Amino acid sequence: METKTLSQLADWLEENSLKISSREEYLDVQKVYELLDELAILRQPVQNYFEMTEKNYYENESDHRLTLQHKNQVLRQLQDRILVNHVDGSFIKSEINFDYNHENPYREGTYNVQTDLHLIEYALEVIGAVVANTIKSDVRNNLSPDAVLSIALAAQAVAQWQK
Repeated sequence: METKTLSQLADWLEENSLKISSREEYLDVQKVYELLDELAILRQPVQNYFEMTEKNYYENESDHRLTLQHKNQVLRQLQDRILVNHVDGSFIKSEINFDYNHENPYREGTYNVQTDLHLIEYALEVIGAVVANTIKSDVRNNLSPDAVLSIALAAQAVAQWQK
């Protein structure tokens, strides 16, 4: 993976999120999916998860950070998101600690595209900084699968909103 790509997309999102939210610009969600797949955190391509039930994901791959309350609901309908908001530790010792918090782009029952755009942008910026400074296996061993899925779900929701 080209280490600059994650951060470049994050920078582009920072510059264009208002244009995206006013539908003057469009996010290439396929690029987001490709970058997430290249991280190789999830066992399958991220788009395969959208039609998976919460129960299936919870039992087989989740690290239990996401709030999964509707076992028969498909993941594309999930409104909870995990934001990668910080990283600390030691690259030299391969002790990388990502910090997370919950985000809900559907507060008050209405979808807020800016919440998902911010989640994608910020997560890619943090992950991109780590990718640029350590080996890929350190990212794989420390980044939450639920956070990666959240980025994909946010991109998928933005894509639906853009239609």
